[in-house]
Amino acid sequence: MKVMGSAILVFEAIVLGLSIPVSVVIYNVDTALAIWSTYLLMVLCILAVGGVRHDKRAAITTGLAVQAVIIAVGIFVRPLLFPGILFLLIWGLAYVMNNKVDEAKAARENL
Repeated sequence: MKVMGSAILVFEAIVLGLSIPVSVVIYNVDTALAIWSTYLLMVLCILAVGGVRHDKRAAITTGLAVQAVIIAVGIFVRPLLFPGILFLLIWGLAYVMNNKVDEAKAARENL
């Protein structure tokens, strides 16, 4: 979960940065609002990478908290809502895959 969670958050920061032009041009969101909210969310994603580097429980909690904040901001800045929901689903998939990998490792050690 440490490596996969870090990669997910970095990719999410990139996708959020790419949503700024969409916010301003297509959705007519105020330029200052779009830039500041997106940059702050990008910084949050990058800072959260440090929280993901700890144990599994901290990684899951940090990732879910970041996704919740992004979805909450997405209510006010619509183009951020879709990436927030999409990366929440990816985060859930990473959690499920991580559990399967842990089970496979445990089964292999028992052989």
